[in-house]
Amino acid sequence: MEKNKILSKLNIDIKDYNNELEKILENKLFSYDVKNLLLSMLYKIENAYKDYETVKVEVPSKREYIENLFNIIKEKCLKIFLVKSGTPEAEELEKNNLLFKVDRKNGEIVCFQNELVMLTAILNLDISPTLIEMPYEYMESPMYLLLKIGKIDTEVEVIRDFNGWSWDIDKNKIKDIEYNYIYQTTVLLSGKKSINSKNQKKLLNIVTKMAIKKYLSEANDLEYNDNFEKIRIQKQERLQLFDNKKEFINQISQEKRDYTKEIERIDKILNNNELLKKEYYARNEKLPNKQKIFSVSYLVGILDKERTDLIQKIDECNRIILPKEFVEQKSKLEEEVKLLNDIVETDREVALVELATEFLEQAMNIISKINEENKEKLIKWIYKIRYYRYLPIDKELYMKDIKALKPKFEDIIRLIIKKAQELKIWDNFSEDSALTYVILKEVFDTKMINLQNLNIQCSYQNKILTVEYYDDTILESAINVDIDSVKIKKKIKLFV
Repeated sequence: MEKNKILSKLNIDIKDYNNELEKILENKLFSYDVKNLLLSMLYKIENAYKDYETVKVEVPSKREYIENLFNIIKEKCLKIFLVKSGTPEAEELEKNNLLFKVDRKNGEIVCFQNELVMLTAILNLDISPTLIEMPYEYMESPMYLLLKIGKIDTEVEVIRDFNGWSWDIDKNKIKDIEYNYIYQTTVLLSGKKSINSKNQKKLLNIVTKMAIKKYLSEANDLEYNDNFEKIRIQKQERLQLFDNKKEFINQISQEKRDYTKEIERIDKILNNNELLKKEYYARNEKLPNKQKIFSVSYLVGILDKERTDLIQKIDECNRIILPKEFVEQKSKLEEEVKLLNDIVETDREVALVELATEFLEQAMNIISKINEENKEKLIKWIYKIRYYRYLPIDKELYMKDIKALKPKFEDIIRLIIKKAQELKIWDNFSEDSALTYVILKEVFDTKMINLQNLNIQCSYQNKILTVEYYDDTILESAINVDIDSVKIKKKIKLFV
């Protein structure tokens, strides 16, 4: 009876979501095929969301996810064109190795007829990831790209890797495996909270280094690369000045004079219409078409902003020569120069392990503090560590395959086993802790959806312990353990 009630409620929810989408589509000039594809996409999300939520844990509620999707379709999606192989539109996409094309300004999507492609295209219409506060301007573009790509990859995962009955990670359909890995690491650790907290400063530092190094190597933004190198050299030269206080003060005094002179020049321009027009034409001659200043009045706003910035720089010059400020600024500059040099020297594989190590250490710290009052939190971490082990790092390997991380994974799995048995979440089926680890570490390699359905059956013969792992009654995997003697339950329902 209770099961029927649950199924009835589920059917009502599905029907309501369909009705909501159909109401939105009534006001859209989409073709019949487009509307059917959108409804099919919604069905797949509905069908897979519970499994996605169970396996990954750190996801928005289904309602939040679908409402966000509906809002994008309603507010930002004006036209959708489906293409078929062999047509000129399809050839254009294929020529550029694309499955879809998005025109955000006009709210248009051109894509192949596929639910995953459609979902990805729709999410690309809304590129507004929440940027954490960045201390330096050169961090903004790389972090924006990381958050944009990572956010979309993780949001399409619900139908990319889940089909309503299994979890199958499709590495080939992840847009960028490295961005996905970095983004997922921060989300799993911080959940919906900001990662810009004091206890996560080291994690954020590693993430920033990886994002900037990747951007320098792959974004093909030559202007950014040139500016980054100029900043790095300027900061190094500035730091050297700090070691010679007399020369440093002379340099600061010269900068103040230059800033004051520029303020005086701006004031003259702002108070003379002829000079203002002359400045307007002079600046526009040097600017490309996309960056040209619209009007003289718009230039006034630019000059006012430049004047304010110069006054702020003079104030900084006045403060920096004060003894306390001098020491603080030198320390801050040393930290930034080290960061800039570290970015240049960053090795992808080393940074990947460094980030994972920091994640696992913070996770262990969190898990070690879990007590009887919040043991549900430990169950979530069991799933999160299992999920983290299956994060792809390239087309072939997962996190769990990295040799350098095996000791860290062993430590955290041992800690989870100990905590789970102490808090009576898992059955304590053996006094032999080494054997317990051998049997239960397999839990973190299984890809069954709901670990609470896990049953373990053991048989012992000729000094070999055979351990079989069942998803309820379906055999998922088995291991053999060489052991002289053993005292263990034959059947184990892992979760108490």
